[in-house]
Amino acid sequence: MSNFLTEIFQVLQPWIPHLLPVSIVLFVFQKFGGSHIQPWFFSKVYSPLLSDYHVKYRSIKKEHFDSMKNHVSADLALRKKGALRILEIGPGPGYNFEFYPANSELTVVEVNPFFEEQFFKKQVEHPYIIMDRFVVGYAENMKDVPDNSVDVVVSTIMLCSVRSIEGALQEIRRVLVPGGKYYYWEHIRDYDNFWVRFVQNLLSYTTHDLVFGCRLNRKTDEVIKANKCGFSSVEQKRFRTPLQPGFGQLRVIHSAHVKGIATK
Repeated sequence: MSNFLTEIFQVLQPWIPHLLPVSIVLFVFQKFGGSHIQPWFFSKVYSPLLSDYHVKYRSIKKEHFDSMKNHVSADLALRKKGALRILEIGPGPGYNFEFYPANSELTVVEVNPFFEEQFFKKQVEHPYIIMDRFVVGYAENMKDVPDNSVDVVVSTIMLCSVRSIEGALQEIRRVLVPGGKYYYWEHIRDYDNFWVRFVQNLLSYTTHDLVFGCRLNRKTDEVIKANKCGFSSVEQKRFRTPLQPGFGQLRVIHSAHVKGIATK
């Protein structure tokens, strides 16, 4: 067994007696009518984790989204203001507000209704973004968003939890105007370390999927690169988020990422 797995076990061992009953309770609720418990639990646990994530990697996220300010809206009124019509999928508590051009109109599609209150609290800090709608729904079925209606679609750490990556990509392409951009930032399967992949596979089909609704081992970059959904171009790059000393080393299980921009 590698040092990595030994360290993982040593850190998690004291928590195992607590994690198992929680997982069992969540499983029972999911199977027997209490499916609202999992999204509620996820919203409570995920928000502080995402806040920490955003602070640590804000500079590289900002660099990725920076080119958005140069994109020209298909809407003449927004174009005059240097603004965009943006759709964000799975915004969670709303940490991407700061990356959007001022006066842009924002619609969000979020599957977890428990994030709505947190999202609008965050929106107050960014009054220069005009909120259009908060839609509770799935990325694979955004029926409330018209065809060819948005300049930019954004997703960060979202495709790991959709039921179908291909279905979500088809919907993203449908709602984008011709020439519209899809900005994505997602964690993916680790291609370099066998033991990390082993842990990703194990957690993806057990506790991590059950509690967080997330698959750590998805090959999202490969699916997008295959371009099955008709994007005219895809520019993407694999990268790793920096690891922190001590407990932060456990982030290695979701250190592998991909960032990219797909054009309709």
